[in-house]
Amino acid sequence: MKICLFLGALLTLTPFLRAQKSSFPDLSDFTKSPTEHFIDQVDEPFRVRSVIGVITTSADGDVPGRAGVLFEIEGPGQERTIRHGQTDSHGHFKISRVPEGTYRFKTTLNGFSSVIGTIVVSRNAARSSKIVIKMPLGM
Repeated sequence: MKICLFLGALLTLTPFLRAQKSSFPDLSDFTKSPTEHFIDQVDEPFRVRSVIGVITTSADGDVPGRAGVLFEIEGPGQERTIRHGQTDSHGHFKISRVPEGTYRFKTTLNGFSSVIGTIVVSRNAARSSKIVIKMPLGM
């Protein structure tokens, strides 16, 4: 009886578990934190002229200032080249001379959930556009 209930629950949850898969099937090129258990995904791509921005953490009360967050991009397109930078004491990061194209990104910091998403670098993007990412505490 207990086995039947377990199998029924498992079959009920299977579609939900499949729906939670990331659209980034291969994150193996990116750095993984020793405490990385959760990865949050930003649904909408960032459209920017250059790869600059700020990362906040929930431990900061949504105030920038977490130094040492690793920010990596991979691309453009299917290219597997990784470029990276780290946040300064105000949470700001910059990766210079990134050619136009679509990139995948990942943020990593011990004790926090990583964040993944897409960046589209285009000279047609708004001049004032910046990347703003909030990293939640890890579980």
